[in-house]
Parts: sequence; structure tokens; C-alpha cells
Amino acid sequence: MTFATTGRLAACSLLLTLAACAGGRGAPPAATYDFGPRPAEAGVDGAASAVARPVSLELRLVPWLDTPAVNYRLAYDDASRLMAYSQSRWAAPAGQLLNLRLRQQLGGGNGGCALRLEVDEFTQVFDSPTQSRGVLQGRMTLFDKQRKLIFERPFSVEKPAPSPDARGGVVALSLAADAFGQEIGRRLADLEREARLAPCR
Repeated sequence: MTFATTGRLAACSLLLTLAACAGGRGAPPAATYDFGPRPAEAGVDGAASAVARPVSLELRLVPWLDTPAVNYRLAYDDASRLMAYSQSRWAAPAGQLLNLRLRQQLGGGNGGCALRLEVDEFTQVFDSPTQSRGVLQGRMTLFDKQRKLIFERPFSVEKPAPSPDARGGVVALSLAADAFGQEIGRRLADLEREARLAPCR
């Protein structure tokens, strides 16, 4: 091999290395997701009546999940390891999207009582390489005007993902958020019937 040939090969190798370091300018942009159009009022049990109740929402998502990353776990391998898709993301931090969707369903205006929603899991969980589910878990607590406890309970909502990828995870988590809004609406309706929301007025 001549010196000139060696030089050309070295130059080509350098160009390929620089292209790789540049991050692949030809790579497609990351897909951006939100929860889609708000659910129809008629399809959310208790949503219309929940709007009139004197309850305001306070949603808190744990800091490591309150980011634009679409997170997932491989439960069949290491469930304690939190991972994120590199080419998919939420349009805003997950807590903002979840807060917006719940307010769309429940009203979420100013009220005498505060419904605190502490979310500690909002991820796509893979039970196998081909099967996964969207998991929304945490605790809901209702306080009256004097911050006295009225109601407290953990919550856990899961929805199957239609595909083992980021798109499937987004669909499952969006459905879980909508189902959670319905659950809150039913719970507030029960408390209303039991006259336990009277201290909120």
C-alpha cells in the first residue's frame, strides 16, 4: 500500500468520525407527544358534576419523572432501572400534561378544599420484550379549608400498551390519565353523597 493510499484512507476515516460526532445530521427529529384531544364530557363519569364542587387540584409528580422524557422500565430484567426513549418525548414536563388533562376533566378551579395528588409512578412498564403497560400510581389526599384531613387513599391505574414502543407507551399512559380522572370524579361524587364535602363550602 502506497503512502498516498494510506493518506486517503486516513482522511476518509477522519471524515466518518467527524460525521458520527456531529450526531447524524440526517437523523429524524425526536417525536413529540401530548395526551391528544380532551376526552368528551359525556364519556367521563362524574366530570360535569365535579366541576361545580368546591375542590381545587394540587398535583405533584416526583422530580425524576417530571421531565419531558417518556420513561420506561424493563420489569422482566431490572424494574428499579428507569430509562427514557432517546427519540421520543413529551411536549412539556409530564406533570404539566397530567395536571392539564385532569383539570380538563374535573374543572380544577379554586375551591375551599384541596385535593392533593402525589404521583410517584408514571412510566411504561415492560413485563416482557413484547408486552407493556402504562402505570400511574401515587396517593390522593383531600383537605378542608383548615387543612384537616377528609379523605386519603393510594391509587393505581394501569392500561395495556398497544405496541412495545414509545408510541404504545404514550397511548397507554394517556388512557391511564383519563381513567384516573374518571376515578377521581367518581370518588368526589361518593364524598358528595356522603356529605363529606360540606366543610369545603
